Amino acid sequence: MRYLLITLAIAFLTGCSPAETPTPKPVLEIYTSSSTQPWLAELYQCADQSEVLLSISNRETADIYLRLGEPENLTSPSYKIDEEEILVVTHPQAGVSSLTLTQVQSIYSGQVLNWKEVGGNDEPIDVWVYAEGDDVQQVFNLNVMDGLKVASSARLAVSPERMSDAVGNNPGAIGILPRRWKMGNTHEIFIASETPVLAMTGAEPKGGLLTLLSCLQK
Repeated sequence: MRYLLITLAIAFLTGCSPAETPTPKPVLEIYTSSSTQPWLAELYQCADQSEVLLSISNRETADIYLRLGEPENLTSPSYKIDEEEILVVTHPQAGVSSLTLTQVQSIYSGQVLNWKEVGGNDEPIDVWVYAEGDDVQQVFNLNVMDGLKVASSARLAVSPERMSDAVGNNPGAIGILPRRWKMGNTHEIFIASETPVLAMTGAEPKGGLLTLLSCLQK
C-alpha cells in the first residue's frame, strides 16, 4: 500500500510539472528580385530543412537577397546557387529566327528600326527594356551592349512577367527574359548570357543562415 501511494504521488507530480517550452525557430528576412522569384519555392523548402522561418523584407534590411548576376561594386558576401540564361525574345510576327550580337546591339541602340533590315518582316521594331537598376538589365548591358546606350525610345517593363506580356502582345516587339520566365507568345532569337543566380548576405553567414545557404547550393 505504501509503495502504491508513493507511485501515485510521483505520477501526480510528474503530470503537474510544466511542459518544456520548445525553442523558437530563428526568423530570417529575405528579398528576391522579380527575376529570381522562381527560386522562392526552393528557398522555402530549404528553410524547412534548416529549421528557420522566412519573412519577406526589403532589400536594405534582408538577411539574404537573391538576384541574377553580380551588381556593380559588389561588397556583400555572395554565393552562387544556380545559373540562368538571359534571352532576347521577339513577337513571332517579327519574322526572324535568330540574330547576331551585332544585330541585337544595332536594334537596342536605335540604329535598326525595322525588322526587314535584319531579314525579318516589314514591321517596325518595338524595343522593350527594364529599369536601369534591374538585375536582368544590368546583365544585358554588360554582356550585350558593351558600353552602347539603349535607345531613348525603348519602352519600360517593370518585371519579367510584364516583359513577357508586352512582347507577346505587341507585333514587332523585342525584349529580354530570363529563361525561366519565357512563356506565352514569345520567340527566342538570341542568348545574351548565362549568368549566376546569387544569394547575397549582409554579413558572413552563420547558424541558420549558413545552413540555409548550404542547402541552396546543393
